[in-house]
Amino acid sequence: MNRLALLLLLIGCGPDPIPDPQPADLISPSNLDTCTTASRVNDFESQVRFQWTAPLHSDSYELVIQNSITGKLQSISTLLLTESVVLPSGAPYQWYIVSKSLLTEMKGKSLVWQFYLEGSPEESHFPFPAILLEPSNQEEITLNESNTYNLNWEGNDLDGDIKTYTLYIGTSENELITREEELTNSESTQVLNSNTLYFWQVESIDGEGNRSFSEIYQFQTL
Repeated sequence: MNRLALLLLLIGCGPDPIPDPQPADLISPSNLDTCTTASRVNDFESQVRFQWTAPLHSDSYELVIQNSITGKLQSISTLLLTESVVLPSGAPYQWYIVSKSLLTEMKGKSLVWQFYLEGSPEESHFPFPAILLEPSNQEEITLNESNTYNLNWEGNDLDGDIKTYTLYIGTSENELITREEELTNSESTQVLNSNTLYFWQVESIDGEGNRSFSEIYQFQTL
């Protein structure tokens, strides 16, 4: 048997590759929900029950919750498919699940869902942070002949009273500049430079003056 045949035989008899943990499917709280199933703890806090499915090739999970107003992150490790957490009421949140396995360093990440944890019934709801659609994060884009590109996003508010958006763009994540204010549509065509790395963010403002900020995405022009 020649060396090449021996090598192929050894490779063929090697162990099967370790599969990566798959993303979990989120169940509750539902996306863009008022979280009516939460249990009130006191005038300022409620207990929220998070639930998700068991993805393939996973044996533990990390529940990540972020207050969309303060930006505060909570991370909880668990072996279960449900976790109850006490959170401040009267704020929008986003959450997702990271799937893990003892057999690999690779991880699976679920979709990111948003919900509003009700406080006083008389309070106005803060807008959910806008979802940036195009360009997507870390996308490479080609400008048209006039060096412009149409940025678009999705805004949501339980009161349905988003009044305007403010668009921020910059060449540094820490130095975003106001590009356009009082936008009433969830899109804006901008003149951009080619061969440039940009960062962008959208602020949503409702009729009561409540504000929320999207994540900061980056894109590269060609």
